[in-house]
Amino acid sequence: MTKTSLNILLITIIMLASTSCKKELDTLLELEADYKVIDLEYGFDDYMRNIRDKSDQLIIKQRNIVLIDVDKNGETTIENNIVPDSLILSEFKKYIIPNTADEKMPMTTEKSFQYSGKVLTQKYITILAKYNRELSYEKYQNIRNKFYLAYYEVRNEFSLLKFNKSLTELLKSDEPEDLMKWREITQIFPIRYMESLNYK
Repeated sequence: MTKTSLNILLITIIMLASTSCKKELDTLLELEADYKVIDLEYGFDDYMRNIRDKSDQLIIKQRNIVLIDVDKNGETTIENNIVPDSLILSEFKKYIIPNTADEKMPMTTEKSFQYSGKVLTQKYITILAKYNRELSYEKYQNIRNKFYLAYYEVRNEFSLLKFNKSLTELLKSDEPEDLMKWREITQIFPIRYMESLNYK
């Protein structure tokens, strides 16, 4: 993916993250390897409660941006590595699961949770997927589903390991604590996935 395409995708992130941060845009575009984004996870609940921590600006490092490119034939490239269709799931999971041993993988940070305790999480990882506009919908759906399935599998594996219950069991449980555990898992492995079309 070219530097121009990357900048376009980052501008999209900024616009989606917070429309109130236009004055930060010029500063963001000047950065080469690091990108500053304000309120990436500023959601509807925050809007309703008028909550925004202006002191905590979110910094995205180059290594925390995972670039995916899918051509018109469905050939998938993850971080400039061509990945066979049968290996997309396992390869993508490597970027979701925190890995402190590999400096090329997204940065990690330790966080404390009420039920999960202290765990390593990805530090502001952002997935940017670019699909060729001539790609058939069937292939697009098949590839895209693998990315979301990877998130589900990683979350489910964590749930079984930490709580001895699957994600489905936590959701269907009558215990209020189980729902809180499920919510913690979605915070430990948040989905920050964005798509764009390649018109070339």
